[in-house]
This record gives sequence, structure tokens and C-alpha cells, in this order.
Amino acid sequence: MPRYDQASRCSGAAEVVFRWYGNPQCESSADNVEAAVSALMGAISGNGRIWNPWNETMARREFRSRIVKASQGALVPVDHVKPVDIRNPPPMYEIRWQDVAVAELEPGGSQRFRQVLVRMYHSEPYEVPSHFIGHHAHEKDVTVVDINAQQNEEIATAVGWYEHGRASRWGIAGYPCSV
Repeated sequence: MPRYDQASRCSGAAEVVFRWYGNPQCESSADNVEAAVSALMGAISGNGRIWNPWNETMARREFRSRIVKASQGALVPVDHVKPVDIRNPPPMYEIRWQDVAVAELEPGGSQRFRQVLVRMYHSEPYEVPSHFIGHHAHEKDVTVVDINAQQNEEIATAVGWYEHGRASRWGIAGYPCSV
């Protein structure tokens, strides 16, 4: 029986392979980190957000750097990676960004700069012990009335992607598909 009370593989000081799951096919992805970075950027774009080349480059670098550190097992528990539900299968974790800079266009045409919270949910299935699998990215909105309800919806989306990919082992090459 697998244990779901363990710390994240991303903070275990050992190499783990990252897989961004979003394509239900059982095939390898040429660049999983860049697919995740695109999903993270998509999560914080829109709603009057504007990007200049410097701002966008910095956000992408922050996302990329944290995912690479996760694959090296070098994340700091709670500050960078935190369990969101490890008692129930699948064990689900969040990689956290606490201060991503964004610019917003105000109604009068001026720009407002602020920091946003960003989360990427991933699983660490016992079926693929050498991997962690990204499932969903979102901006954590602390202005909503019920933050926990909003976050539970985002976690449910990630669990849905986990379940969707389970039969194909999330498209990880070298692991047999059951489809």
C-alpha cells in the first residue's frame, strides 16, 4: 500500500522527471517545462493584464526556474511546495509562487503593478515513482469571499486531469498504457 503522508518528491534532494499532462495521448512531450510555463502564463493573463518584454520574460523565468528546481528535488517545503491533499489518493501537491509581478491597465489608461499568487498542482503517483506530473495552474485570488471553496474547485480540476490520464500513465514514455 502506498504512503500518502510523505513530503513531496520535489523537496527530496533527488532527481525526478517532470511531465506536464494535458494531452491524453500516451506519448512523450518534447518540452514539458515549457508547456507548464505556457499554462502558468495563461493563468495570469487576461483581465486587463498587459505584458512588456521584460515583465513577461521575468515571469517565465520564475516559473521555469521553480519547475527545474522541483525536478532536482531542491524545493523548500511549504515555501515552494506544499501538500494540498496527501491523505487521499491521488496525493496532490502545489508548487507555489508568492509574488509574480503583473501589470494591469486601469480604466483611465494608467498602469498598475502588483504581485499575484500562482499555483501549479501536481501529483506524485506511486505507479511512476521517478516522476511528478503537472495537472493544472491557476492564479490564487485572495479577494474572493471563500478562498477555500475557490481553491477546492481548482484542486478538483487537477484531480480530474489526474484521473483522465491515469489509464495512459499520463503519457509517460516507458510506462505501459492500459488503453
